Amino acid sequence: MSDTLINGLAGAGGGIIAQLLTYPLQTVHTRQQTERDIKREKRKLGTIEHMCQVVKQEGWERLYGGLAPSLAGTAASQDVN
Repeated sequence: MSDTLINGLAGAGGGIIAQLLTYPLQTVHTRQQTERDIKREKRKLGTIEHMCQVVKQEGWERLYGGLAPSLAGTAASQDVN
């Protein structure tokens, strides 16, 4: 294998692993930014509390909703670099 191919695969693999680890945090961050109902909740939930709430109410798969297109984009962009 050529060095270019190896570097491309390593970059894509690293990008995918990073995305798998950080995607739940991105999901919760987006929800925290968009769910601003003052009447419903006086105290804001922290990130870990919000993650636990999502898992309890909607399941683990909801934290990773939309991951497949994001992984495809990450792999492509990391492979090109």
